[in-house]
Amino acid sequence: MRAEHLELLHRLAHRYWMKHTSELGMSHSEFEYLSAIFEQAELAKDKEFHGQHLHDIVRSMGVNKASASAMMDKLEKRKLVKRKPCKKDARAQHIVLTAKGEELRVAGKAAYAALEATVADLDLGTITAVDAPAPEASPKAKEQTEKTKKKSDSQKAKEAADAAKQAEFDASQLTLFG
Repeated sequence: MRAEHLELLHRLAHRYWMKHTSELGMSHSEFEYLSAIFEQAELAKDKEFHGQHLHDIVRSMGVNKASASAMMDKLEKRKLVKRKPCKKDARAQHIVLTAKGEELRVAGKAAYAALEATVADLDLGTITAVDAPAPEASPKAKEQTEKTKKKSDSQKAKEAADAAKQAEFDASQLTLFG
């Protein structure tokens, strides 16, 4: 897989994340924390593992402790996680998902399922950033499309020609964030 393909996949993943989770009110960062907490809980099923402490989440995510602590406070205020006292270390707390946190985590995973279905059909060797499937148009964009449909044929033809010229220019000017 080439770097260009990875970049394209990253952009597609971001688009699908935004499309499929906007109504959830959850950032991707919050999703990552919820997923890390879930993974730590899965590890904790092993009797030898005593994790789900903040430092375990910090280590698994590769973030600093201050950032993780601030996020845990935020997630706890939103009732997505709760903290339980650790029986082995009175200074420590276990961090666990609430039912609402688990529900959001599962809903977030659906964005990746939708992306998987799209990516499975792509031929990464031939697709370009210009060809990449975009998320569904916003209500405002749909409204603008409806207005355009009502214009005269000659006006539509002129606008289509202008749009084609702009698309050619845009494609030639495509950058990392194209």
